[in-house]
Amino acid sequence: MVEPEPDHSAPDGSFCAEHHDRPAAFTCPRCGNYVCIFCWHAIAARCEACLTRDPAAAAPTIPWERGQGSLPARFFGTLQMAFRPVLTAPAFAQSELGPARSFFLCSAVPLAALAGVIPLTKTLLFGSLGSVTVQHHASGGAIALDVVLAMLAQIAWFALDLLALALPFNSLVRAYAAEPRRAAAMRVLFYRFWLSPAAQLLFFALLWMLPPAATPDAAPPFAEGVYFLRFFLNALLFVAMRATARLACGIGPLLSYAVVVVPFLLWNMIQPFIALGIQRLGLGG
Repeated sequence: MVEPEPDHSAPDGSFCAEHHDRPAAFTCPRCGNYVCIFCWHAIAARCEACLTRDPAAAAPTIPWERGQGSLPARFFGTLQMAFRPVLTAPAFAQSELGPARSFFLCSAVPLAALAGVIPLTKTLLFGSLGSVTVQHHASGGAIALDVVLAMLAQIAWFALDLLALALPFNSLVRAYAAEPRRAAAMRVLFYRFWLSPAAQLLFFALLWMLPPAATPDAAPPFAEGVYFLRFFLNALLFVAMRATARLACGIGPLLSYAVVVVPFLLWNMIQPFIALGIQRLGLGG
């Protein structure tokens, strides 16, 4: 049986505790104040004052940071939180980076390594319908070395990719957020940046599994769905960063978009140059 949504409406005739001339629309469940629609955060179910005072209290605890439960359950539970980016964003309003860093090493880095196997290996040709062809009669040792080098190249690419997004995002958050909230910018990237290599890994893996195109110049069947999935995962990262800037860092509604849009634009502009640099070093496919 589905539980009914709690009623946060304000009594008739009440006025906002912050804006005394505005009728109240909601009652904050944390402080009990009546608030207008401009002071209410529907996703967090908190008033502006309570959310600013203690953002983390308005979101579920990050499973990875809980002291109970098995490690796999906490790991996959944290992965699942990425698909609720707005609801879970206030949980990043903490100053501790240790757990976030360890989750990043367990999630994003392995995915980045795997994402380099299909596009960057030179001894293996990944065709359609899951086919693999060994190139140049390479030996098992040569293939293994090639796969390792492809993984290392992708990790290097991934590290530069992260820096290209993290540096401008952190700089803008530090410029506009209060001191206790600034660590949230790096926490959201540590906990959510696995979406970027996951998008690339799924993109190449699904293209590899698709049937061949009807003509050499045509796209494989269902390729549009593969491109959409890649876009969707990167969009989740964008939404998580914007929600963190707004709900965890306390940055204003419009400005919270700016502190994410600018880094994302720079990130997408720099990515081709990172790819070119990797290829010039002889690490790309």
